[in-house]
Amino acid sequence: MQGSGKEDTMRRLKTAGGHLKAVERMVDEDKYCADILLQLQAVIASLEKVNGIILENHLETCLRAAIRRGEDEEIVKELKTLLKFNK
Repeated sequence: MQGSGKEDTMRRLKTAGGHLKAVERMVDEDKYCADILLQLQAVIASLEKVNGIILENHLETCLRAAIRRGEDEEIVKELKTLLKFNK
């Protein structure tokens, strides 16, 4: 990854890491379970967004390059990889 996509991904990962640390603190401090679950949802949402950004980047780089080269087997392989990670 390069450029603004990489910067956005790193920023989002740091945000998710901050949310996860907050969850750790909340568990350690025996906070209310519903509050912990809410914070966990923020972590999950952040990671899902990062996943989408990386998948999009992969489509725009690796898959596009395979299409340009006319490598049918590589295209199928890349699509299978994308489907596996988009579940």
